[in-house]
Amino acid sequence: MAFGGVVAGRAVAGARDGDETPLYGSRTYDEIVGGGPYGTAAQAPIGIDPRALDALTVPPPRDDAPPGTVRDLTLDVTEQRLEVGDGLVVDAWTYDGSAPGPIIRATEGDRLRIRLRNRTGRPHNLHFHGAHSPLMDGWEPIPPGEEFTYEIEAGPAGVHPYHCHVMPLAMHVARGLYGTLIVDPVRPRPEAREVVLVLSGWDPDGVGANRVYAWNGIAGFYDRHPIRVPVGDPVRAYVLNMVEYEPVASFHLHARTFSIHPAGMGEDPAAHGDVVTMGQGERAMLEFTFPERGRYMFHPHQHHMAGAGAMGWFSAI
Repeated sequence: MAFGGVVAGRAVAGARDGDETPLYGSRTYDEIVGGGPYGTAAQAPIGIDPRALDALTVPPPRDDAPPGTVRDLTLDVTEQRLEVGDGLVVDAWTYDGSAPGPIIRATEGDRLRIRLRNRTGRPHNLHFHGAHSPLMDGWEPIPPGEEFTYEIEAGPAGVHPYHCHVMPLAMHVARGLYGTLIVDPVRPRPEAREVVLVLSGWDPDGVGANRVYAWNGIAGFYDRHPIRVPVGDPVRAYVLNMVEYEPVASFHLHARTFSIHPAGMGEDPAAHGDVVTMGQGERAMLEFTFPERGRYMFHPHQHHMAGAGAMGWFSAI
């Protein structure tokens, strides 16, 4: 299914999934990797819908509302049992039932009114990165069963995480309470195929150490179901590091380089490369194109993360 021009669909590998033109000459993908997904240490749940992460992979499109538009949203904090890998179920804390939470999008200068309802038996809250009044900074706990409405002006233009800020903070983020806010500049950026990739870890044993790693919440998902984009189209990736318990992570793209906008800010890129390194809570907007048909791997250059679920593919078609 297409959202904003990008499809997070079933894998294109050899002659599988209805595509009869092999991407690797006479060899199939299974022949290359030995008969299974490349990231064999942590696989996506068997039988998962190839479109399961569409809403977390492709952001809602920018709209044409005038700057200063008031945008009303409601987020419910709930506790959910989520299957985040094949056979791996966690007791997650979520915004609106998913981890990451919903992608929020606004234009710089818009007024965001976010009604947060705590539907759990423990305190939670909502803190946005970016610039806003300290009265709406979101560090005060919201008791169980209660709610609060945050009002902030969206900005600056870029990509910013939001997350729970109740102590112990690491636990609340590691259990799933985080998401993405995209703030568009008033003057629109050039058209591109857009994708959001939020890196996180899962600690199902509650010991303060991650067992698996995931892009957009499910380990191995983009290994099994690559992100499909047309050859030659510009791609804009909003990449966030929300891994708890480890000081640094990165994003590496195989066979291509990209322009880097730290925190998604600024009209001109700050650097160009094929690896961007981020501390906890850091993020970047990356822009690139795929000039020829094929599979392009992406993963953290912390290889233990890649091997434990955080390896995926773009499929240029």
